[in-house]
Amino acid sequence: STPYVYWTGYYTSRPALKRYERYANNILQVTRQLNGFSQSNLRNSIFDLSEAMGLAQHHDAVSGTSKQHVANDYAQRLSDGIDRAIKVINDAYGKLLSKENRTTPIPNQFLCHYSNISVCLPIEEQKQFTLTLWNPTIHPVTIYYRVPVTRQYLIYDPIGNLVSAEYLMIPDTTKNIPGRISSAQNQYVFPASLPALGYSTYYFEEKVDTKKIEHKKVITTTNEECILQNEFLRVEFNNQGYLKHIINLEKNLRVSFTEQGLYWYASYSHVNSTPFSPASGAYIFRPLFPEALPVSVARRINCTKTDTVQSALIIFNEWTSQEFNLYRNASAIEIEWTVGPIPIDDNIGKEIIIRYNTDINNEKKYYTDGNGRQVLERIRDYRPTWHYIPDDPISSNYYPVNSRIWIRDQDRQLTILTDRSQGAGSIYDGSIEIMVHRRILQDDSMGVKEALNETAYDKGLVVSGKHILLFDRPSDSARLHRTGAQELFMHPLATYSLPNTSSYANYSDMFRQSWSALSDTMPLNVHLLTFDQLAPKKYLVRVEHYFELNEDELYSKPVAIDLQILFKSIGTINEMIELILTANLPLSELHRLEWMTKDEESSHIDLFRKLHCH
Repeated sequence: STPYVYWTGYYTSRPALKRYERYANNILQVTRQLNGFSQSNLRNSIFDLSEAMGLAQHHDAVSGTSKQHVANDYAQRLSDGIDRAIKVINDAYGKLLSKENRTTPIPNQFLCHYSNISVCLPIEEQKQFTLTLWNPTIHPVTIYYRVPVTRQYLIYDPIGNLVSAEYLMIPDTTKNIPGRISSAQNQYVFPASLPALGYSTYYFEEKVDTKKIEHKKVITTTNEECILQNEFLRVEFNNQGYLKHIINLEKNLRVSFTEQGLYWYASYSHVNSTPFSPASGAYIFRPLFPEALPVSVARRINCTKTDTVQSALIIFNEWTSQEFNLYRNASAIEIEWTVGPIPIDDNIGKEIIIRYNTDINNEKKYYTDGNGRQVLERIRDYRPTWHYIPDDPISSNYYPVNSRIWIRDQDRQLTILTDRSQGAGSIYDGSIEIMVHRRILQDDSMGVKEALNETAYDKGLVVSGKHILLFDRPSDSARLHRTGAQELFMHPLATYSLPNTSSYANYSDMFRQSWSALSDTMPLNVHLLTFDQLAPKKYLVRVEHYFELNEDELYSKPVAIDLQILFKSIGTINEMIELILTANLPLSELHRLEWMTKDEESSHIDLFRKLHCH
């Protein structure tokens, strides 16, 4: 807004609220689907969550630019809406889980909201419980799920087979998070296969004779070289905890890294902050110095290898860590980061970034999504509509990343998927940096009138999150980042229950353990955006082709679908009315204002026809 001042801080401000908004939307979409496919007709009970989600889209809500007590209110409204939505989820599963001609009461389903810090109090010390995972996408998925436990269990899949699960310790970096109250010291990690637009239930039954438990082989090392490898990827760390190389084994591609890790910018501080010379704050990202400092001079690395997952946990200090997870059969690397409480004993505000420095020569160009779909090319120190003279090389090159950012050269592309909106940029060739957390001690004089200093349990707020790293050829990357971002955004929703059953056999006799709404497969490039029951036998459906033009040789092509596939369990479609995108007017009744352009063409023309002509 003035020299040296860029409104790029709010891309990351209040990262916990940004993630909670995504989590609540995930629950909202699943609740709508469950309500529709069970024909429960409980749309009114979803309204509170819908309204709270709408409110959260306000430009001072998810942006993180409200006062703390207002941000608390946004979160409270989302929480209240989720509580009401759980009742709809329960009612829906009451219909979908029951086998025909069975009148057995369905065990109550509940969410474990603190599963991201390995806490699920209701299942602790239980002899048996179930985990039901609903897949809201129209394609089958396999995810690797983690369940914190206080006992050891046998895990049965939907057809009665024992699941090969890893029994691992919960890291101290998780157990030491302020406010975590749980007796769980261990967790199960296992692959869960889920049908398209449906659910799978996994039954946990306590192992009675623990002396006969066969422990699977777990290899652990500390401060040694660590190599994670499956059939697709190889990830190499040195003994000091630095990521050195990632190799795509399938394509014979290699990328080198230098000093990947967590860094911090000192926030510019100004005692007499004004809009013309502001401090860094909720809106403004204004680093005091142009160089970010490492959060720690030294780091430790703990390497864990099992059949299911191989992990490298890098601990920088008591308030920052990151864990690289490479799962069996996975073509992506999961990176879990934890930041906080950010120390402010030195009275300096801090803005924390994760930096991925590579040998990719991206020639100043990088790519970010504008809205979770359209991807825009960014060029460092450049503006397309005027001659730009760089005055802040850092914040001026930050852009909002809602779901993905990548850099590439002729042969290689490195893509990072995010689990929430974050600010990011490529400040140097070969580098991607993503801001994940901020703790600032002064207001930026842009209207909030309050410092962005979030706390919890009398300490600075701890935030954890996830990046998904993809490495492939540019020509093959669109399929990976399109499907990967969609699966991250529309993640399977986990609910638990405590059934009053004596065994798995008893449970499986009474309840259906797997179900899909689809009668056939759907094309990979099609996404179900909305499935909402408006009234009995009346549904709102939005589908989208979510690949851009010319980004993939196969999946960017047009595709035809049969909507009847979606209604297998409901009935035959008798009538369809095409609506405008906002779904409040039939397309046939839309009358746009028309005017003549300079080339004497009507403003209201077939956009796709014009694109193809050029």
